[in-house]
Parts: sequence; structure tokens; C-alpha cells
Amino acid sequence: MSMPANRKFTDLVPPGSWLTIVFTALVLLMLWASLSLSKAAAWIPQLVLCATLVCLLLQLVNELRVAWTAFPETREPEAYGFQGRTLAAFAWLVLLLLLTWLVGIAPASAFFCLGWLRWHAGENWMVSLVLSAGLGLALWVIFSVLLAVDLYPGVLGS
Repeated sequence: MSMPANRKFTDLVPPGSWLTIVFTALVLLMLWASLSLSKAAAWIPQLVLCATLVCLLLQLVNELRVAWTAFPETREPEAYGFQGRTLAAFAWLVLLLLLTWLVGIAPASAFFCLGWLRWHAGENWMVSLVLSAGLGLALWVIFSVLLAVDLYPGVLGS
């Protein structure tokens, strides 16, 4: 695929991808720094950082694939509606904080995941319910059962 003459270098990397690139660099830096830790202390951070790095690279590949297959003049105008998307993301975060305060960390995360997948990402009910239930169950098993850590129960749960 050849780039048209009127296309600039900055069109190759969409504005939202720069944040992904910065996070990828930070994760690589933390991964490099974790190499100096002892084997016993390093395996959990390295496991989490490697999983995060894989997710970031997949996100970056997807963002660049979309940017390189559609030229700016053929993209939908909503794709660059930065202010509206920022306000929507902020509203979702406020909702997560309110849910966490009310019902606690594990249930709030599951409800937030359900709402985000169903209404923001447009997933069907089955996928949304399975993934959110899996998240709530994973949080409960990891923290309450395996690590024996009491998560914040919320004002309604205490």
C-alpha cells in the first residue's frame, strides 16, 4: 500500500496511539528495571508486565492498522470527537468510583465491566454477562481466597 503524496508523516500515527506508545515504553522500562530484582521478587512484576506489554502491543497494532487502512478524509468525523469521548470516559470513571464506594471493589468492577461492554463497547448480553461474571469471580478468588485479603466492601456491604 502506497501513501498518497498529500499524506503527512503525522497521519501514520493517530493521536490516540501516542499514549499507547508512551505506556509501552514505560512498561519496557519497568520490565528492564525488574531484571535487577531477585528471582523471588521479580516473577510477579515480570509476569504482569509481560501480560501488559502483550496487551499494549496488540492495541497498538490494531490502532495503526485502522489508521493505515483508512485515510483521514474517509474516516468518520466522530473518530476525532476528542472532547465528547473524553467526557464519556470521565463519566464512566466517575460511575466506577461511585459503584466502588457503594458496593465494594469486586462487585463494582463486575457491574462496571458489564455496563462498559454492553453499552459502551456494544457487546451482546451473553458476552457482557460472562466476562463481567468472570471478572467478579476472578477478583474474589484471587484476593479473598488465594491471598486472604479483604477487599473494600462498600458502604452498603459493611
